[in-house]
Amino acid sequence: MKEKVIIFDFDGVLADSFDFFYSLNSEGMKHIGLSLTKKRYRDLFIGNIHQGFKDFINNGQKYPVFLKFKEENYDTNYYSAKNGVKLFSEAPAFLKKISKKHILTVASSGRQKNVKVLLKEKGVKNLFGLILADSSYSKEGMIKEILHKYQAHPGQTFFVTDTVGDLKTAKEFGLKTIAVIWGFHDKKTLMKAEPDYIASDFKKLISELNTTT
Repeated sequence: MKEKVIIFDFDGVLADSFDFFYSLNSEGMKHIGLSLTKKRYRDLFIGNIHQGFKDFINNGQKYPVFLKFKEENYDTNYYSAKNGVKLFSEAPAFLKKISKKHILTVASSGRQKNVKVLLKEKGVKNLFGLILADSSYSKEGMIKEILHKYQAHPGQTFFVTDTVGDLKTAKEFGLKTIAVIWGFHDKKTLMKAEPDYIASDFKKLISELNTTT
């Protein structure tokens, strides 16, 4: 019997993807005449990222042009050997170890196809019971689907993320939250959202997941 349901955000938690997404989105902003600093980009993840982009652009004509640019340039750069997205080097061994005790799931605003490809490349895709990833599918909807599928009690379900926005959403459902500090938001920013636990590396994350109740 598996002990807990664990919901992982993907980008910034399991995948080293900040540079890719910042580059893609900053180029998209340049395409419509705007400038996006790294700090401003990180700040967009304090709330809902999609609404954040809309508010930042604040132009009904430029917003769809921005989305089209991202769509046309996403996959080519995502799989780039030089600057593309990769799993963090420690992630595969971590997932193999943690899957022995817990049910693993993903709730990501990235693309499901891409998430599955990266996990499959490292031989860990089959460790996940459910992988939900879609920029048009809300985190709230993903959490509801995961809880329903496993008939999981929110208080025994853990959400592992690297952004304040996800922490806020998880707390609305009463989930236990673990913030990792190697992703999009630093420790100081994450602490403002009062996560239940903080993990400074994958070893610490294993410890938190295996010992917390």
